[in-house]
Amino acid sequence: MKIQVNSDKTIATSAKRTRFVEEEVGHILRRHARRLTRVEVHLSDIDNVKKGQADKRCLVEARPAGARPRTASALATTVEAAVTAAAEKMQRALGTYFGRMDRQAATKVSTPAPVAKRRQPKKQSAHRTGGYAEEAVGAVAVAEETPAMHTEHSRAKKRIYQARRKPWPTR
Repeated sequence: MKIQVNSDKTIATSAKRTRFVEEEVGHILRRHARRLTRVEVHLSDIDNVKKGQADKRCLVEARPAGARPRTASALATTVEAAVTAAAEKMQRALGTYFGRMDRQAATKVSTPAPVAKRRQPKKQSAHRTGGYAEEAVGAVAVAEETPAMHTEHSRAKKRIYQARRKPWPTR
């Protein structure tokens, strides 16, 4: 995992600060190091040279191998606090991302192929069959239905438009 530090013109980057950022980010993200190709750290001062609360910003951009980059940012009064906060946010985000990827990979491998669904025919009551109840034996496959069954079913639907409550046009 390569760590790259960038800053704007208002943040002075010395060798000491660069080393701190690399060590801090490397230490916090070490558990995901083998899955990351590069980590970029962008330091900036939001208010430029004005003094104020929480005006130092750190943006951490992690690039997982074979995936789109993930980002996390944090604001703080000092650069060091912003770097630590952003790196911790990135660690949580990468833990979530890699956890989801691992679960998806595990479910794809362990999930069996879907089996064709079969449905049981409806039992008809004695009332509908004219006094004789018929019991269905076995299951009827869904693939055995023909398009003619669907057209007959659609003809038996209500003969009105639902939106306007007008009768169907005749041909």
